[in-house]
Amino acid sequence: MNSRTLKDWVIAVRPWSFPASVIPVLATLGYLYFLQKSGAAETFDWVNGWLAFPMLMILHAGGNLVSDYFDHVRGVDREGSLNGVRHIQSGKFQPKTILHYGWTLLCVGAALGLVILFRSSWEALWIGLAALALPLLYPWMKSHALGDVDILLCFAMIPAVGICYIVTGHYHWEMLLFCLPYGLLTVSILHANNTRDIENDRRAGLVTLCGLVGGRVSQYIYAALVIIPYILVVCLVGFGYWPMWTLLVLVTLPLAFKNVSTMLLAKPEVEEEIPTLDKESAQLQMAFGLLLALSFVLAAVV
Repeated sequence: MNSRTLKDWVIAVRPWSFPASVIPVLATLGYLYFLQKSGAAETFDWVNGWLAFPMLMILHAGGNLVSDYFDHVRGVDREGSLNGVRHIQSGKFQPKTILHYGWTLLCVGAALGLVILFRSSWEALWIGLAALALPLLYPWMKSHALGDVDILLCFAMIPAVGICYIVTGHYHWEMLLFCLPYGLLTVSILHANNTRDIENDRRAGLVTLCGLVGGRVSQYIYAALVIIPYILVVCLVGFGYWPMWTLLVLVTLPLAFKNVSTMLLAKPEVEEEIPTLDKESAQLQMAFGLLLALSFVLAAVV
């Protein structure tokens, strides 16, 4: 067995994917800060909000590892596939080690969730259970064409509603709409990955959404996932729900158009045509999300 360093343990959790779990926290806290400065009557517990950072990242890391284990067992991560997951195939980690590593991180994340519940209210227990269950359900949901739904719930809707509750003590159901701009961009990361891996997933017997609708339709869905967030932001500003500052996200449009162009010009179901589009989609999601969070803070201060 190969010797393992601290770097190997860190790389195994795929830290480059963490913007997917960081952006919901930043965007939601930015929005809540804007509400507070706008004179909201609620009491804000910012400690709970910041505790959500490590909790969601650790749950995300644990979910990545559990997913990697089941992908390996099902033969999804074959030699030469372009998904970048190599820590099991290379022999650096045994499959069971990855599974136990994942379960350990999920337990740590759950423990942090319990701390937050003690600080807020046990009424939010259902949110914590959903946050723990969704990473575990992802392998099954992905193989039943529901992976996109899992990601939208896990990295947008549940964090947005949950963070609002643990910070203010109240549900802000408007967040189910407000989280869609960055949530759809997060889904686009998975969709780019699954569009690239259509043939690989089919060989492994997985029925992903992309495999179900085919390569060409998947390309159009990707374009919609990237463009609709900008339309939503303009509409939310136009109807007075969001401050004008949130139009700052429009500066990322060139990157969005570049990604959409790359996808639409690719040959459907040919892996080599979009080998890194998932990473480029993650970069777009991170830039968009950071600017969105910053825009709420600027609106509150300026």
